[in-house]
Amino acid sequence: MTPLADAWVSWLAENLLRGAPFDDLVAALAAQGLPEDDARHHVSAVRASPVLAGARRLVERSAGVEQAARLLRTVAAPVSEVATLDRDTLHRAHWSVSRPVIWRGAARDWPATAWTPRSLAERFGDVEVDALDGRTTRWDWWNDRGAITRRLTVRALMARVEADAGDDLYCDGRTHVLAQPGLEALRGELGTLPGLVGDGFPSLWVGPTGTVTPLHHDQSSGWFVQLHGSKRMWMASPLESALFTTAVGLYNRVDAREPQQGELAEVGFSAFEVHAGDAVFIPVGWWHQVVATTPSISVSLGGFEWPNAHLWYHPGRT
Repeated sequence: MTPLADAWVSWLAENLLRGAPFDDLVAALAAQGLPEDDARHHVSAVRASPVLAGARRLVERSAGVEQAARLLRTVAAPVSEVATLDRDTLHRAHWSVSRPVIWRGAARDWPATAWTPRSLAERFGDVEVDALDGRTTRWDWWNDRGAITRRLTVRALMARVEADAGDDLYCDGRTHVLAQPGLEALRGELGTLPGLVGDGFPSLWVGPTGTVTPLHHDQSSGWFVQLHGSKRMWMASPLESALFTTAVGLYNRVDAREPQQGELAEVGFSAFEVHAGDAVFIPVGWWHQVVATTPSISVSLGGFEWPNAHLWYHPGRT
């Protein structure tokens, strides 16, 4: 009897669980040079294995969960929009049921919506901040490393924000712009939103037209507020099980801007524009991708009065 390498045993098990016909598997092994009788023996042995029987029960359970998720997805409404929102409605209609919402004009009265790259350069031009530079050539999203953190003045940063286009330069949450000495006044010009504690622990996002935050999910809920310019956002439910297969850590290899094939083509993305003064509540686990359509200044806030750490949701964990 010709022995079968472990990699082929694993291949047989996976394909048997997928429902591949017995004769097709025999033919595939025979095409690799295995005698047909030996191939039949190995396929029969794997098919009769008690290990495979246990795996099949688990797969059937997972398939049932996926079917339930797909049924829930079919009745899910697209991301809703509101003109006003209070704390109790946020908690009842959105936080508790993990339902996103766009609040048009939520921050229109914030002093921060008067910010522009030019006004910030005039007010804080010599203050130094960190920015991620070289993202298009060196940044590895999937391993969360690679771009250079460059120190530059607010004046130099804002000049590039207005003049450049593309995804090379970005100040995002990890550069902690609002924590830089000399920029303390900026936090006082942000307003508040329902559910937040204090100022909501804000993080600033500043970049030129074309900056991209790839499709990803967070392990906590948050508010996203556009202060200057516009962004386009795509969102998809955490029930979209097709996205599990392309998840890498908290990110996803799917680009929501591109046509997809197979089951990924069925993913129900909601796409919308976010303009200055608009706020989006993004519940934990919801996939979202964001692209700046103009020079942009945004803020994210995640300090809520309700428990907001959900580390169990991590389909891309390897």
